Amino acid sequence: MKLHLPDEAATIACARRLKDALPPDLNGITVLLEGELGAGKSTFARGLIRALGHDGPVPSPTYTLVEPYELAAGTVYHVDLYRVADEEAVSYT
Repeated sequence: MKLHLPDEAATIACARRLKDALPPDLNGITVLLEGELGAGKSTFARGLIRALGHDGPVPSPTYTLVEPYELAAGTVYHVDLYRVADEEAVSYT
């Protein structure tokens, strides 16, 4: 699905609508966002994570790669692979 969301408020509203469509137990659910730098991926993820109940900051994990959030619906992992050139850069074996 490709969406044009004209501003931050529309992006956050779309994330909240997605939250309402997700099952109560997030185990096994993956949401993938693709777009150019500045497209609003982190804004969308921030809106979704907050809609799922997180109160604190939701930084972009551009340099940490993964930011975990322990929420009532389960653990949400916000992963940013924008700067990863190949899969060996994130291999854990």
